[in-house]
Amino acid sequence: MRDDFFTFKQFRVMHRKSIMKVGTDGVLLGAYVDCKNAKRILDIGTGTGLLCLMLAQKCSAMIHGVEINAEAVEVAKFNVEQSNWRERIDVFHSSVQDFLPEEKYDLIVSNPPFYTTDVVAPEKGRAIARHDLNLNIKDLALAINRLLSPDGRCYVIYPTEQCQQFEEVSSELGLYAVSRLYVSSHPDTLPIRTIVELSRKMCEPICDTLFIENGARHDFSEKYKSLTKDYYLKF
Repeated sequence: MRDDFFTFKQFRVMHRKSIMKVGTDGVLLGAYVDCKNAKRILDIGTGTGLLCLMLAQKCSAMIHGVEINAEAVEVAKFNVEQSNWRERIDVFHSSVQDFLPEEKYDLIVSNPPFYTTDVVAPEKGRAIARHDLNLNIKDLALAINRLLSPDGRCYVIYPTEQCQQFEEVSSELGLYAVSRLYVSSHPDTLPIRTIVELSRKMCEPICDTLFIENGARHDFSEKYKSLTKDYYLKF
């Protein structure tokens, strides 16, 4: 069915409601990440493989996706096989806590689950994808610390409040903010998401802002269009 696919300029993604649909968070993160010098990339909680494909489009690194949900792994592997970068992407069925690669990564990305309420999605796979049932903030920070190379960097997107918590936990492990992108829906609204870049080197983080729409629905800001134009067909 047509609704099962989201088509980008250089690839398309099959996605299912029972896992997670392609969303703005993932596209923003994939478009924002600087991966040009990366040689080994890990996507934690890869879902449909969206981030793996977005990063493969703009760099030559070997890319691994790790995913706990078996149905999502099946979908991600299908999407990889349909792409032009199948030789550089591997998807592994595992929790990140049990994931034991042979080498560490110089770049790690994650669009993690973040809902913490007691009311969860009715489908098990969707619940895992949306709620931090299997990957809470501390688990993610510990995994990144274990899997990141000494000079590596990571990028994570969270709701702004949870991103602050993630930064606090990460700093206790020796991972510090290098940059932050605060994302708002409109110019006059507070940030709803933050993309944070971390490394093992303590520095003064560079902060920037982005609003998605100018105010009216589908009246996208020039900054948002510029960031995502290599991917979205509409730009």
